[in-house]
Amino acid sequence: MRIAQVQSWPEGPRYVRVDDLPAPSKSQIQLRVLATGAHQVVRSRASGQHYSARELPQTVGVDCVGKDDTTGQLYYFFTLQGGTFAERINAEKSVIYPLPGDIDPISFAASVNPAMSSWMAITHRTNNLPKDFTAVIIGATSASGRLAVCSAKALGAGKVIGIGRNAAALETVGGLDDYVVLQDPVVETDFSKVRDGDLVLDYVYGDATVHLLSSLSRSKKMVQYVEIGSLAQRTAEIPGHLLRSFDLTIRGAGAGSWSISALQEQLHVLVPTMSRWKLLSARSVPLKDIEAAWNDESLLSEGRLVFVP
Repeated sequence: MRIAQVQSWPEGPRYVRVDDLPAPSKSQIQLRVLATGAHQVVRSRASGQHYSARELPQTVGVDCVGKDDTTGQLYYFFTLQGGTFAERINAEKSVIYPLPGDIDPISFAASVNPAMSSWMAITHRTNNLPKDFTAVIIGATSASGRLAVCSAKALGAGKVIGIGRNAAALETVGGLDDYVVLQDPVVETDFSKVRDGDLVLDYVYGDATVHLLSSLSRSKKMVQYVEIGSLAQRTAEIPGHLLRSFDLTIRGAGAGSWSISALQEQLHVLVPTMSRWKLLSARSVPLKDIEAAWNDESLLSEGRLVFVP
């Protein structure tokens, strides 16, 4: 069997031959891997920088779309134990999620990981959002931001407003009810459209965050802000008086703020919900070409990358 394996952190993944898998145990099912995503967490693990990957050799990958050849059923599979960049995997039945037969494996493999960020932010890092709440997404044109629109609508948002730097790109984000274009400098941005937001999901961070929070209505009963990513800046200077001037809750969302078991539980809801969404487009690359493709800037610039055994 062929897999992508990291044998040295600086070298990255190599396409190697290993022994065929043993027969699955009673608690497992064997899946033929159809598509597996090169997400940021996958790259972090492959470089030895992620807390879940410290030992070598390491089979690359944390999730995939696979097929049970016995029944023809498609499944989504996720694990931080790694090992999905392979022709076949033995997956625990408790962490596989059935998919409809007409799903596009490549788009689905590209989309679940970025969708997790907003789904887990809303389900595990907010409290008592009002009915038909207004969600504001900073960084709405990113892959995760686009799917955050879908997550917010699926989880009860009555209105979703996107924020980004490119007006043309914002117009292509499906499901937005309105948008705000960031100006340069950011302090010149008019945030009046989002003054009454109930929830802010932030993939950008930095100056845009501070200016937005400063623009929110002080008459709101509560505003909940969740930091998910730092596409623009890693730090933000939030004035103390801003934290005291209205009921503002600030949280972060990531694998340290919620548990993997909580994510696995939510995937039972997220996966079937996502099967009805318009998913991300992605570039597929044969797994055998991983050594050349892994650091190919021309491929990385095209968006989501999915490897196909």
